[in-house]
Amino acid sequence: MKWWAVCILMKWLSCVSVNVQMQKGEKSLLHILDQEWDSLQKMSHARSSQLRELHNIIMEISEAIMWVNIREEEELVFDWGDKQIDTYIPKKQESYSRLMKELESKEKDLNKVKGKVDQLLKNQHPASDKIEAYMDTLQTQWSWLLQITKCINVHLKENAAYSQFFKEANEIYCKLENANSVIRNKFKCDKNTSLEQLNVLLKELEKEKERVAENKRLVHTLVNKSKSIIRLKPRNPEEKSNSPVIVKALCDFKQDQKGIFKDDEGILKDNSQRSKWNVTGPGGLDMLVPSVCLIIPPPNPLSISLAQKNEAFYDSIISIWDHLYITLKSLISWQYCVRDIDYIKSLTFNMLSKMKPEEYRRIITNLELHFQDFLKFSKDSKMFGPEDTFSLESEYKNAQAHYVTLLTTAKQPANGTHTHNLSHTNTHTHTRKKVLGQLHITPTGALTTSHSKSIGVNMQLCLLLCFYVSGCLIYVCVCVCVCVCVCLGGGRLTALRGVLEGLLCTNDIVKVHEVKLTEKDTSFLDLAKLQDYCISLRQMKADLEQKKELLTSMEVALTQAMYWNGQIDQSFHQCDGDLSKYKELVGQMSDRWRRILTQIDSRLWDLEKQEKQVKHYQQSSSQLSQWMDNTSQRLDGMQASKFSSMNALLEHLNQQKALHSEIKGKKEKVDDVQNDANMCATSIKDYEMQLASYGAGLETLLNIPIKRTVLQSPATVLSQEAGDLQSRYIELLTRSSDYYKFLAEMRKSMEELKVRTRTIELQNERDSLLAKLRLMEADKGKLQRYEDELSRLKITLESELRQKQQFQDELAKIRKDLNHWKSQYEIRETDKNKAEKDKASSLIEIQRLTTELRSVEDRYKTRLQKLELEVSDLMRRKESVEKELWKLKQRPNTFPKQTQTDENMSTVDPSKLLFDGIRRKVTAHQLLECGIIEKVTLDKLLRGQKTVEEVAVSIQPSLKGTGVIAGVVQGSQKRLSIAEAKHQKLLSPECAIMLLEAQAATGHIIDPKFNEKMSLDTACSRNVVGTEDRDTLIRAEAACTGFKDPYTGKLMSAGQACKKGHLDRETTLRLLQAQEAAGGIIDPVLSVFLPKNVALDRSLIDDELYRALNKNPTCYVEPETGKVVSYSELRKKSIMEPTMGLLLLPVKDETSIKPCCDYNCVAGIYDEAHQRVLPFYKAKQDGLLRPGTTLELLEAQAATGFMIDPINNVGMNVEEAWKRGLIGKEFKEKLHSAEKAVTGYKDPRTGEIISLFQAIERGIIERGHGIRLLEAQIASGGIIDPKTGRRINVDEAYAKGYFDRTMNQILKYEGDDTKGFFDPNNEENLTYLQLTKRCIRDPKTGLLLLPLMDKKKQADLSSQKNTLRKRRVVIVDPETGKEMSVREAYHRELIDYDTFLELSEQECEWEEITITNSDGSSRLVIVDRKTGKQYDIQDSLNKGIISRSTLDQYRAGTLTLTQLANLISSKTSTSELAISTSIPDNLATCSSPTEVAPSSPTVRKRFASVSITLSPPSDVLDDQSPIAAIFDSETLEKITVSEALRRGIVDTITAQRLLEAQVCTGGVINPATGQRLFLQDAVHQGIIDDDMASKLKPAQKAYTGFEDVKTQGKMSAAEAMKEKWLPYEAGQRFLEFQYLTGGLMEPGSGTRVSIEEAIRRGWLDGKGAQKLQDTKSYMKILTCPKTKLKVSYKEALDNCMVEETKAIKMLQASSMSTKGISSPYNISPGPGSRTGSRSGSRSGSRRGSVDYTSFSFSRISPSF
Repeated sequence: MKWWAVCILMKWLSCVSVNVQMQKGEKSLLHILDQEWDSLQKMSHARSSQLRELHNIIMEISEAIMWVNIREEEELVFDWGDKQIDTYIPKKQESYSRLMKELESKEKDLNKVKGKVDQLLKNQHPASDKIEAYMDTLQTQWSWLLQITKCINVHLKENAAYSQFFKEANEIYCKLENANSVIRNKFKCDKNTSLEQLNVLLKELEKEKERVAENKRLVHTLVNKSKSIIRLKPRNPEEKSNSPVIVKALCDFKQDQKGIFKDDEGILKDNSQRSKWNVTGPGGLDMLVPSVCLIIPPPNPLSISLAQKNEAFYDSIISIWDHLYITLKSLISWQYCVRDIDYIKSLTFNMLSKMKPEEYRRIITNLELHFQDFLKFSKDSKMFGPEDTFSLESEYKNAQAHYVTLLTTAKQPANGTHTHNLSHTNTHTHTRKKVLGQLHITPTGALTTSHSKSIGVNMQLCLLLCFYVSGCLIYVCVCVCVCVCVCLGGGRLTALRGVLEGLLCTNDIVKVHEVKLTEKDTSFLDLAKLQDYCISLRQMKADLEQKKELLTSMEVALTQAMYWNGQIDQSFHQCDGDLSKYKELVGQMSDRWRRILTQIDSRLWDLEKQEKQVKHYQQSSSQLSQWMDNTSQRLDGMQASKFSSMNALLEHLNQQKALHSEIKGKKEKVDDVQNDANMCATSIKDYEMQLASYGAGLETLLNIPIKRTVLQSPATVLSQEAGDLQSRYIELLTRSSDYYKFLAEMRKSMEELKVRTRTIELQNERDSLLAKLRLMEADKGKLQRYEDELSRLKITLESELRQKQQFQDELAKIRKDLNHWKSQYEIRETDKNKAEKDKASSLIEIQRLTTELRSVEDRYKTRLQKLELEVSDLMRRKESVEKELWKLKQRPNTFPKQTQTDENMSTVDPSKLLFDGIRRKVTAHQLLECGIIEKVTLDKLLRGQKTVEEVAVSIQPSLKGTGVIAGVVQGSQKRLSIAEAKHQKLLSPECAIMLLEAQAATGHIIDPKFNEKMSLDTACSRNVVGTEDRDTLIRAEAACTGFKDPYTGKLMSAGQACKKGHLDRETTLRLLQAQEAAGGIIDPVLSVFLPKNVALDRSLIDDELYRALNKNPTCYVEPETGKVVSYSELRKKSIMEPTMGLLLLPVKDETSIKPCCDYNCVAGIYDEAHQRVLPFYKAKQDGLLRPGTTLELLEAQAATGFMIDPINNVGMNVEEAWKRGLIGKEFKEKLHSAEKAVTGYKDPRTGEIISLFQAIERGIIERGHGIRLLEAQIASGGIIDPKTGRRINVDEAYAKGYFDRTMNQILKYEGDDTKGFFDPNNEENLTYLQLTKRCIRDPKTGLLLLPLMDKKKQADLSSQKNTLRKRRVVIVDPETGKEMSVREAYHRELIDYDTFLELSEQECEWEEITITNSDGSSRLVIVDRKTGKQYDIQDSLNKGIISRSTLDQYRAGTLTLTQLANLISSKTSTSELAISTSIPDNLATCSSPTEVAPSSPTVRKRFASVSITLSPPSDVLDDQSPIAAIFDSETLEKITVSEALRRGIVDTITAQRLLEAQVCTGGVINPATGQRLFLQDAVHQGIIDDDMASKLKPAQKAYTGFEDVKTQGKMSAAEAMKEKWLPYEAGQRFLEFQYLTGGLMEPGSGTRVSIEEAIRRGWLDGKGAQKLQDTKSYMKILTCPKTKLKVSYKEALDNCMVEETKAIKMLQASSMSTKGISSPYNISPGPGSRTGSRSGSRSGSRRGSVDYTSFSFSRISPSF
């Protein structure tokens, strides 16, 4: 035995010695390893320091870049349009100043950073290239920001000028309007205006012109400014333009190979994005340019039109002034003429004889001057017509004749006969024909016999010859004596007659030709018209040549007259002065004749010259214009062409160069055309000057103003045409030059790119070969080392194999010995104890040796396998290296040549390096860009050193993620999907939808049964996901696939969608947290997972979301505990499925049945009579509970979480409870609805899951029913949040916005609205909390049980508290499943009126009260607070309606209050239910389908005097009557609205609205008489006060009509709204009031107009009519005086009482709300208000008794 143990021990020691020897052999290697370790540590420290430096400098640069980017983003998105320009200009100027200061400060910081970067680059930092790249980015961004600031400065200047221009334009327009108004209104005159007033007006008008002329400079300045104002309207994308919008670059901007330089112009194509505009730049290339870099240059049509408008306004004012001036001047000259004529007519011979010659000559001179002024100004004056001119001219001639008569008389002897003959003769010698006829002389020079007879009379007179020559009246007085007339006068008179006739004829001809010559003020550009005018000039010249003999005969006659005049004796020589005048006139006529001929010749010569010039210009300009059009089309075609190769570009460049040279060559042609145009324009201007000079000379000569037609000069047209040609040429040249520059730059860029590419390829090839060479040399050394190591390892392996064989041999021997010892052990059974010890020792030793042997075998086997793999790998590498070396040795001289010439390196096509992303392919370059792979990895991929599959393995978490929760596992059962777990109630709907959202947000919906990933649509089609969740999951899936930006069409991440408001923040955090836990934030564009910091850098999330994710928020629900946890915690709790590698969330192995001892809901009934526990439904079946009470208690269970089996102490859902028989089929659907208070209601419109309160607000659940369910939740532990499944208290739910303030007050106040449960023991209405307090605990289960008292014991009780019993009727819409009240169902036409009345009667709130009269007597009355029914119990007893035994049963408690009321009502006529009255004078009879009774339990004074009857509403209601009065339900009085306001039971707004409804439908209603009153009458009668009357004036106009200033008629309220005379809000109110009371009011007549008629009349459009007819959408503008809730006027009308006698509608009011809410307007009542005495809780007011003098009442005492 000892020998065997010694042998084993020696074998073990030999093995240990072998291991020790091996360890000694490795000491040298350990020493080398230590040295390597030290060097690595040093290098690590150095690298750590460098990394810190890199981190710090990168952070500084990144912060600077972010700062610059933030400033850049702020400026890029700024709107430089015209909206609110006056507001943003000063603010922007201030912010620009701040920005410049910040830039100055930031520049210093950047210089410091630059210094640090330079130092790192100088020290050859390992990441120098990265640092330099970051710094280059910063410098680029900084330069770009500086460029933007320059653009901002330009925008500020131009926009300020824009704003200032329009301000000045508006100010000038206002000034001109004032001037126009002054001129039009102040200077009014007519023929009745006195001369003195006219002179005063003329002076003031001249002064007014000076004031108006002051605006001329401003107007002209404005016109000049308008041409330099930029355009801002087109910057608005909503502004559409019919013509292309030209933009101008404010700075250089390059995009890829495209660019636009400063001052370049382009065409705006799309400006829908505020920050970047799509612009067609030089060369016709489209590019996106920041809008801040662009300006829309002048001209601005808006500013030009506004300036022209002001200029035209100014011209019109001047025109008006001219018209007024002419009118005044014509009136003044007319007045002077009239005065002069009257004065001349009043002259007598004696008066004239006393005057000096100069005095009476001045009289006739003044008349002539004034008459000439009148003729001059009356032509253009509208004050005088041709009749007036003719009349004055007649008076003027008569005055002249009178003057001549007086003058002639003064020169003759005082002979009566002669004087008489003189007057008689002058009367008949006014015309030229008579005078010349009397001057007829025979050829012999002697007078005939007939004439000689009258010579004694006529020839002694001064013969007056009157004729007009050139517009001047000439008087010729010829005085000859008788003897001279006989001898010489005949010849001279004949000559004078010839002179006069010649003057008249010649004057007519000259005037005709002068008029023709002054008709044209300019020349023609139309050659046909020019030639026609030349022909007309030649015709005029020929005509003058033909009629030249008239001029000659006139001159001969003048010579003869002068001759005959010279033959007269000196004593009779009295006509020399007249002949000299004739001579002068003849000379003038001859000069005018010759001037006409000269003018015709000059014009013909000029026009012939112009014809040649214009013809030459038109030919050259048309040719040039046609060439420009063709060239522009060629250029457009070239710009539209595209090229894909360098050769195509060169060819295109040569073509453009030739075209550009051709365009430049046309410069001389353009200059020639410009010179031709200038020559033509100069010639035309000289011609026009000549015409103007001729006309001016003629005007001066004749002293007659010549009217001229102001036309546009052809010289101006020529200048404009030439300017247009010049502009078109410059534009063409500029376009060609820009496009040529663009092509040249593109060629240069392509050449540089080609050279750069070639250089890079050569460099890469050279580097690659050198790297390969170095790698081969290194591999050669490694190969040698590997071979040495391999030989050593082989030797070691052989040694170990030998040792292994020895071990195996020894083991065989040991086993043999062991078998021997076993046999020995069996033989030696007697020595049992010793053998057992030896056996145990041997077994232990054998096990140890066996284990050690196995470990040695395994260790050497593993090492051997590794060595074999290494050897095989080394052999492959050796072969590869040897092959490369052999290749290099074969071609040692070709390497340099190859590095210079070989351009095609063997690399992998980058487009084939595609990786499988989450939902789409992603390229290797994209992975490099987002930092998933490194540059080295990409290079290896491009060189083929690594495959896509190899790299994909290393970056699998970024490509596919680390996995999400795929499903659930329940105990040892099979895997379930999330949707299946939800359907099987293993997961709550909220938890399930969150887990499904996490799957969709991370890429795919997972089917764990088949380990299949699919899209959402596929999952829905395969029923992996329910269709009801599809809409919710689409949004979650978009977090992976991307949200589409509606403006740009680009994909946005979840974070970006949240920032733009497409996704709420809570959902965003939840989805992002799932993504982060699964691998990172998903980039929807690349379809890969990215780390948070990378996502932040790429703007996939913002700083706020980044910080929120770092806090690891709790966004998911843990299904087992209901706690809110993070997604990472859920993943940690999940288990990995071994076969498929799926993450499965474990859930408890449970059914829908759960123990319920922890819940505080009422679980069942405890029957005291039989001492048993019963479920509610069983108690109902046994007749212990009524169906309504049973349903209420079961609904409370369902709404608090579970249906409870109180016997077995288990909870379950409604479906399971129905299966177990705990509920009946008749309750199943209603309980399913109540169960949704826990799981959530589905909105039928949106499909989303909403809470109970939201269902109440949206009308899915009837309000009273919903409040009862909420109150049950509160009493049993808190309101249940359907999203999280947690219970929260009322305050927390209100703080989170689950319900509003009104609902919060209702839930916190234990009023009638929350007393929705019934105690079957005493029929008392309680809250659920009060009901639970009356329950007992089951000692076995701990459940709450409602004790049901033994009826026998209950009958022995002495009293019962029958205070209030309420019953509601709930109607369910069969289509939508929505619950509603009876009234709502009636309004929705779900039930008819009879059913409405029947169900309304079933709704009751019976209350018994005791009324104490003034005499001390009391009586018991029961009142239905819902319908107003009242019954006097004593009166019913006296009438035999009830018996004494019935009353005793009620007092004993065996008959309930409701039973007693039903008994009385069934035997009482419903047409008239009256309470006996003690004061008949105060009787008020009312009716209502709803509440009529007092809302307060404390009935006040005069209650006994009120009788309320129920009558059908259709019998008494007046549809055309508004609410006329207020019914104080506490004092039972009918009062006015103003009185209710004074008492504080109606707020101010409601009072005003109620009175507005009265006034706009006919007037204020006097409730006492029902009479309608106007406002003043109502004030006089004290119904309203003055303040209220002033507020009601618009409402009165809505009835009487609004004044239409256009038609002077009356407008209705609807029309006044359309014309903006009536504000929309007030107008809509008035229309609603009128519509609800019978129709819209027609102003004046007071008749009603239907909606259809209003549409036909144009009062309303379709939309307005539809809005009026939709009464449910009316605004809640009133505060109900009873409930203190907001209601519409329609709702107020529906809840009115109607007084039967006068059909007056009354609205009930009380100081305290029946909903437990005080009026928001009665917080601090003023003096005299009754609200102060009514403050306090309603419950408190019910318990006490109040004495109001002669009347008091209190609630019934228990001893009744």
